[in-house]
Amino acid sequence: MSLEWLGAAAMLASAFFHSFVGLLTKKAGDKLVFRSVLMLTAAVLVSPALFFFPPPPAEAWKFLIAGMAIHFVFQIAMISAFERGDMNLVYPVMRGAAPALAALAAFLFLRENLNLLEFAGLGVATLAIIGFAWPDSSHVPKVKALAFAFLAASMTALYTVNDASGVRLTGNPVSYLAWFFLVTCMPITFAALIRRGRRWPGLARAELTRGIAAGFVGASSYGFALFALAIAPVAPMAAMRETSVVFGAVLAALVLKEPFGRRRTILAILLAAGLVLLQVG
Repeated sequence: MSLEWLGAAAMLASAFFHSFVGLLTKKAGDKLVFRSVLMLTAAVLVSPALFFFPPPPAEAWKFLIAGMAIHFVFQIAMISAFERGDMNLVYPVMRGAAPALAALAAFLFLRENLNLLEFAGLGVATLAIIGFAWPDSSHVPKVKALAFAFLAASMTALYTVNDASGVRLTGNPVSYLAWFFLVTCMPITFAALIRRGRRWPGLARAELTRGIAAGFVGASSYGFALFALAIAPVAPMAAMRETSVVFGAVLAALVLKEPFGRRRTILAILLAAGLVLLQVG
Protein backbone atom coordinates (compact mmCIF):
# COMPACT_ATOMS: atom_id res chain seq x y z
CA MET A 1 0.00 0.00 0.00
CA SER A 2 1.40 3.42 -0.99
CA LEU A 3 1.85 6.14 1.60
CA GLU A 4 -0.95 8.18 -0.02
CA TRP A 5 -3.48 5.36 0.29
CA LEU A 6 -2.31 4.53 3.80
CA GLY A 7 -2.80 8.18 4.70
CA ALA A 8 -6.27 8.10 3.10
CA ALA A 9 -7.26 5.06 5.20
CA ALA A 10 -6.05 6.79 8.35
CA MET A 11 -8.00 9.93 7.47
CA LEU A 12 -11.21 7.95 6.88
CA ALA A 13 -10.87 6.49 10.38
CA SER A 14 -10.19 9.99 11.70
CA ALA A 15 -13.30 11.29 9.91
CA PHE A 16 -15.59 8.70 11.46
CA PHE A 17 -14.23 9.30 14.96
CA HIS A 18 -14.50 13.06 14.46
CA SER A 19 -18.17 12.83 13.48
CA PHE A 20 -18.87 10.70 16.54
CA VAL A 21 -17.26 13.32 18.79
CA GLY A 22 -19.37 15.94 17.02
CA LEU A 23 -22.50 13.94 17.83
CA LEU A 24 -21.52 13.67 21.50
CA THR A 25 -20.79 17.41 21.61
CA LYS A 26 -24.20 18.19 20.12
CA LYS A 27 -25.93 15.98 22.71
CA ALA A 28 -24.00 17.42 25.68
CA GLY A 29 -25.97 19.41 28.23
CA ASP A 30 -23.16 21.90 28.87
CA LYS A 31 -21.00 21.88 25.78
CA LEU A 32 -18.20 24.04 27.24
CA VAL A 33 -17.77 21.77 30.26
CA PHE A 34 -18.08 18.71 28.03
CA ARG A 35 -15.24 19.91 25.81
CA SER A 36 -13.05 20.59 28.84
CA VAL A 37 -13.65 17.05 30.12
CA LEU A 38 -12.97 15.68 26.64
CA MET A 39 -9.66 17.53 26.27
CA LEU A 40 -8.49 16.68 29.79
CA THR A 41 -9.25 13.00 29.15
CA ALA A 42 -7.33 13.05 25.88
CA ALA A 43 -4.37 14.74 27.58
CA VAL A 44 -4.27 12.10 30.32
CA LEU A 45 -4.65 9.32 27.75
CA VAL A 46 -1.62 10.36 25.70
CA SER A 47 0.52 11.64 28.60
CA PRO A 48 2.58 8.40 28.98
CA ALA A 49 4.15 9.20 25.61
CA LEU A 50 5.80 12.23 27.23
CA PHE A 51 8.10 9.85 29.11
CA PHE A 52 9.00 7.58 26.21
CA PHE A 53 9.56 10.00 23.35
CA PRO A 54 11.77 13.10 23.15
CA PRO A 55 9.94 16.45 23.15
CA PRO A 56 9.46 18.30 19.86
CA PRO A 57 12.48 20.35 18.71
CA ALA A 58 12.58 24.06 19.45
CA GLU A 59 11.46 25.05 15.95
CA ALA A 60 8.26 22.97 16.33
CA TRP A 61 7.10 24.75 19.48
CA LYS A 62 5.89 27.83 17.61
CA PHE A 63 3.41 25.54 15.87
CA LEU A 64 2.31 23.99 19.16
CA ILE A 65 1.74 27.42 20.71
CA ALA A 66 -0.07 28.66 17.62
CA GLY A 67 -2.12 25.46 17.59
CA MET A 68 -3.16 26.04 21.20
CA ALA A 69 -4.72 29.39 20.23
CA ILE A 70 -6.22 28.18 16.94
CA HIS A 71 -7.82 25.10 18.50
CA PHE A 72 -9.28 27.19 21.32
CA VAL A 73 -11.00 29.51 18.86
CA PHE A 74 -12.17 26.47 16.88
CA GLN A 75 -13.73 24.86 19.93
CA ILE A 76 -15.52 28.03 21.03
CA ALA A 77 -16.84 28.55 17.49
CA MET A 78 -17.97 24.93 17.28
CA ILE A 79 -19.76 25.13 20.63
CA SER A 80 -21.47 28.37 19.58
CA ALA A 81 -22.57 26.85 16.26
CA PHE A 82 -23.98 23.71 17.90
CA GLU A 83 -25.85 25.83 20.44
CA ARG A 84 -27.55 27.81 17.66
CA GLY A 85 -28.23 25.26 14.91
CA ASP A 86 -28.99 21.63 14.15
CA MET A 87 -26.09 19.27 13.56
CA ASN A 88 -27.21 18.63 9.97
CA LEU A 89 -26.96 22.38 9.30
CA VAL A 90 -23.77 23.53 11.02
CA TYR A 91 -21.58 20.42 11.01
CA PRO A 92 -21.30 20.15 7.20
CA VAL A 93 -20.44 23.85 6.97
CA MET A 94 -17.81 23.52 9.70
CA ARG A 95 -16.16 20.72 7.76
CA GLY A 96 -17.07 21.74 4.21
CA ALA A 97 -15.46 25.14 3.89
CA ALA A 98 -12.17 23.89 5.31
CA PRO A 99 -10.65 21.85 2.41
CA ALA A 100 -10.42 24.74 -0.04
CA LEU A 101 -8.98 26.99 2.64
CA ALA A 102 -6.50 24.28 3.68
CA ALA A 103 -5.46 23.72 0.07
CA LEU A 104 -4.87 27.44 -0.40
CA ALA A 105 -2.85 27.67 2.80
CA ALA A 106 -0.83 24.57 1.88
CA PHE A 107 -0.09 26.10 -1.53
CA LEU A 108 1.03 29.40 0.02
CA PHE A 109 3.00 28.11 3.00
CA LEU A 110 3.98 24.48 2.30
CA ARG A 111 4.59 24.89 -1.45
CA GLU A 112 2.21 22.03 -2.28
CA ASN A 113 0.63 22.16 -5.74
CA LEU A 114 -2.54 20.55 -7.10
CA ASN A 115 -2.77 19.32 -10.68
CA LEU A 116 -5.91 19.98 -12.72
CA LEU A 117 -7.58 16.68 -11.79
CA GLU A 118 -6.85 17.12 -8.08
CA PHE A 119 -8.10 20.69 -8.22
CA ALA A 120 -11.34 19.51 -9.86
CA GLY A 121 -11.76 16.81 -7.23
CA LEU A 122 -11.16 19.29 -4.44
CA GLY A 123 -13.72 21.65 -5.95
CA VAL A 124 -16.38 18.94 -6.35
CA ALA A 125 -15.80 17.63 -2.82
CA THR A 126 -15.92 21.08 -1.28
CA LEU A 127 -19.10 22.09 -3.13
CA ALA A 128 -20.77 18.79 -2.23
CA ILE A 129 -19.96 19.21 1.43
CA ILE A 130 -21.23 22.78 1.50
CA GLY A 131 -24.35 21.49 -0.26
CA PHE A 132 -25.06 19.34 2.77
CA ALA A 133 -25.77 22.50 4.73
CA TRP A 134 -27.74 24.31 2.04
CA PRO A 135 -31.19 24.93 3.54
CA ASP A 136 -34.31 23.37 2.08
CA SER A 137 -36.94 25.72 0.65
CA SER A 138 -38.99 25.29 3.81
CA HIS A 139 -36.21 26.37 6.14
CA VAL A 140 -34.72 29.76 6.91
CA PRO A 141 -30.91 29.77 7.38
CA LYS A 142 -29.70 30.58 10.90
CA VAL A 143 -27.24 33.37 10.23
CA LYS A 144 -25.45 33.32 13.60
CA ALA A 145 -25.14 29.53 13.59
CA LEU A 146 -23.70 29.56 10.07
CA ALA A 147 -21.33 32.43 10.92
CA PHE A 148 -19.86 30.45 13.81
CA ALA A 149 -19.71 27.36 11.59
CA PHE A 150 -17.68 29.27 8.98
CA LEU A 151 -15.38 30.57 11.73
CA ALA A 152 -14.84 26.98 12.88
CA ALA A 153 -14.10 25.97 9.27
CA SER A 154 -11.50 28.75 8.99
CA MET A 155 -9.83 27.55 12.17
CA THR A 156 -9.88 23.99 10.81
CA ALA A 157 -8.01 25.11 7.72
CA LEU A 158 -5.48 26.99 9.85
CA TYR A 159 -4.83 24.18 12.29
CA THR A 160 -4.57 21.61 9.48
CA VAL A 161 -1.63 23.45 7.93
CA ASN A 162 -0.19 24.52 11.30
CA ASP A 163 -0.24 21.03 12.78
CA ALA A 164 1.05 19.44 9.58
CA SER A 165 4.05 21.79 9.76
CA GLY A 166 4.61 21.02 13.43
CA VAL A 167 4.39 17.25 13.14
CA ARG A 168 6.74 17.22 10.15
CA LEU A 169 9.33 19.26 12.04
CA THR A 170 8.97 16.97 15.05
CA GLY A 171 9.39 13.85 12.94
CA ASN A 172 7.36 11.80 15.43
CA PRO A 173 3.53 11.99 15.35
CA VAL A 174 3.21 10.33 18.78
CA SER A 175 5.43 12.90 20.48
CA TYR A 176 3.66 15.80 18.80
CA LEU A 177 0.24 14.34 19.64
CA ALA A 178 1.10 14.05 23.34
CA TRP A 179 2.36 17.61 23.62
CA PHE A 180 -0.50 18.86 21.46
CA PHE A 181 -3.18 17.58 23.84
CA LEU A 182 -1.21 18.77 26.87
CA VAL A 183 -1.09 22.37 25.68
CA THR A 184 -4.49 22.55 23.95
CA CYS A 185 -6.45 21.21 26.93
CA MET A 186 -5.42 24.24 29.00
CA PRO A 187 -7.33 27.14 27.38
CA ILE A 188 -10.68 25.34 27.10
CA THR A 189 -10.38 24.02 30.67
CA PHE A 190 -9.52 27.46 32.06
CA ALA A 191 -12.41 28.96 30.10
CA ALA A 192 -14.83 26.39 31.53
CA LEU A 193 -13.54 26.92 35.07
CA ILE A 194 -13.83 30.70 34.78
CA ARG A 195 -17.28 30.65 33.15
CA ARG A 196 -18.81 27.98 35.41
CA GLY A 197 -16.87 28.64 38.61
CA ARG A 198 -17.99 26.51 41.54
CA ARG A 199 -20.56 24.76 39.37
CA TRP A 200 -17.84 23.17 37.22
CA PRO A 201 -17.30 20.00 39.34
CA GLY A 202 -21.01 19.14 39.38
CA LEU A 203 -21.44 19.91 35.71
CA ALA A 204 -18.31 17.90 34.89
CA ARG A 205 -19.69 14.88 36.76
CA ALA A 206 -22.86 15.10 34.66
CA GLU A 207 -20.77 15.08 31.47
CA LEU A 208 -18.12 12.64 32.73
CA THR A 209 -19.17 9.42 30.98
CA ARG A 210 -19.69 10.96 27.56
CA GLY A 211 -16.71 13.30 28.02
CA ILE A 212 -14.30 10.46 28.80
CA ALA A 213 -15.61 8.40 25.87
CA ALA A 214 -15.23 11.42 23.58
CA GLY A 215 -11.70 11.98 24.91
CA PHE A 216 -10.67 8.47 23.89
CA VAL A 217 -12.33 8.78 20.50
CA GLY A 218 -11.04 12.33 19.95
CA ALA A 219 -7.46 11.35 20.73
CA SER A 220 -7.75 8.47 18.26
CA SER A 221 -9.24 10.77 15.63
CA TYR A 222 -6.50 13.34 15.88
CA GLY A 223 -3.81 10.68 16.12
CA PHE A 224 -4.94 9.17 12.83
CA ALA A 225 -5.10 12.67 11.30
CA LEU A 226 -1.57 13.60 12.39
CA PHE A 227 -0.26 10.28 11.08
CA ALA A 228 -1.88 10.94 7.69
CA LEU A 229 -0.61 14.53 7.57
CA ALA A 230 2.90 13.32 8.38
CA ILE A 231 3.08 10.94 5.39
CA ALA A 232 0.84 12.46 2.69
CA PRO A 233 0.11 15.87 1.09
CA VAL A 234 -2.02 18.23 3.19
CA ALA A 235 -4.74 19.25 0.70
CA PRO A 236 -5.97 15.73 -0.27
CA MET A 237 -5.77 14.57 3.36
CA ALA A 238 -7.71 17.63 4.55
CA ALA A 239 -10.44 16.89 2.01
CA MET A 240 -10.48 13.20 2.95
CA ARG A 241 -11.09 14.07 6.59
CA GLU A 242 -14.14 16.07 5.55
CA THR A 243 -15.94 12.81 4.77
CA SER A 244 -16.84 13.18 8.45
CA VAL A 245 -19.90 15.08 7.18
CA VAL A 246 -21.21 11.88 5.58
CA PHE A 247 -20.68 9.94 8.79
CA GLY A 248 -22.13 12.88 10.72
CA ALA A 249 -25.28 12.96 8.56
CA VAL A 250 -25.80 9.23 9.10
CA LEU A 251 -25.30 9.56 12.87
CA ALA A 252 -27.62 12.59 13.01
CA ALA A 253 -30.29 10.62 11.15
CA LEU A 254 -29.94 7.52 13.31
CA VAL A 255 -29.44 9.14 16.72
CA LEU A 256 -30.88 12.65 16.49
CA LYS A 257 -33.60 11.62 14.01
CA GLU A 258 -32.57 14.36 11.57
CA PRO A 259 -33.52 13.48 7.95
CA PHE A 260 -30.92 12.38 5.40
CA GLY A 261 -33.08 12.41 2.24
CA ARG A 262 -32.47 12.07 -1.51
CA ARG A 263 -30.58 15.36 -1.82
CA ARG A 264 -27.98 14.39 0.74
CA THR A 265 -27.63 10.92 -0.76
CA ILE A 266 -26.72 12.52 -4.11
CA LEU A 267 -24.34 14.93 -2.38
CA ALA A 268 -22.65 12.01 -0.61
CA ILE A 269 -22.05 10.31 -3.98
CA LEU A 270 -20.63 13.55 -5.41
CA LEU A 271 -18.40 13.92 -2.38
CA ALA A 272 -17.05 10.41 -2.81
CA ALA A 273 -16.41 11.09 -6.51
CA GLY A 274 -14.49 14.28 -5.68
CA LEU A 275 -12.34 12.43 -3.16
CA VAL A 276 -11.56 9.70 -5.69
CA LEU A 277 -10.36 12.39 -8.11
CA LEU A 278 -8.13 13.77 -5.39
CA GLN A 279 -6.57 10.37 -4.82
CA VAL A 280 -6.02 9.38 -8.44
CA GLY A 281 -5.02 12.85 -9.70
